[in-house]
Amino acid sequence: MRHRSARPGTIPGVGLTVATEQRDDLVLVTLSGELDIYTVPSFRQDLDRYDPSEVQLVIDLSDVTLLDSSGLGALVSLLNRARGTNGRLGLVCPHRHLRRVFEITGLRRAFTFGDDLDGVRAALDEDAASRAE
Repeated sequence: MRHRSARPGTIPGVGLTVATEQRDDLVLVTLSGELDIYTVPSFRQDLDRYDPSEVQLVIDLSDVTLLDSSGLGALVSLLNRARGTNGRLGLVCPHRHLRRVFEITGLRRAFTFGDDLDGVRAALDEDAASRAE
């Protein structure tokens, strides 16, 4: 099942597209545009129907052009909800400049990263195996 919504921000030409796809083992959330103070409310609303403590979420940041502190806060909020049941939040993040944001803020180790969905899946599997030991 695929859900797509586009809600522009309050500034003309600025916006975020959120597409969700239910997979057998996870929900893939693909973002395109700017995840910032103007678009975070609609991002949160789009993801309200998913409980990250019950379903494995993977957020694809491949087409994100801007990630500000509000966007980062929204991702941390999802992460905290997932951690309520020892869950993880996967991030597809092939761009070095976006990964640098996580490094600078000290959040690099908090999330499970990969350059693509297969990379995130492998990292999530590795995390699960190390926790089971």
